[in-house]
Amino acid sequence: MIKKLFVVACLFTLAGLFVTGCSRKTAAGPSAFDQAAPDIKQAWDQGVAADKANDYYTAVTSFHIIMAQRDKITDAQIEAVNAACLAVNQRMMAAANNGDAAAKAASDKLIQMHH
Repeated sequence: MIKKLFVVACLFTLAGLFVTGCSRKTAAGPSAFDQAAPDIKQAWDQGVAADKANDYYTAVTSFHIIMAQRDKITDAQIEAVNAACLAVNQRMMAAANNGDAAAKAASDKLIQMHH
């Protein structure tokens, strides 16, 4: 269980580093999506809402939809979505390790997506 969660966290962290580059340092936040294309803004809003509701699977997949369109988003947006995705993954891992069945199910579903 912990090994699976660690693998998922590593995959998302590596994906984030790949997308943003290790040395890039910019200030970014949720307002980075205020002027985004409507489909990207919608994915961001859905991810943020899911994150607030502890709907880990929807949050992560929404953020991945944005990351898959990295050629259409700004550096600040890339940084914001990576930070949000990393935070969701960390919370999901902590919750799953503390016995949260929904977090474990979300983690298992995300692992299956990557196999």
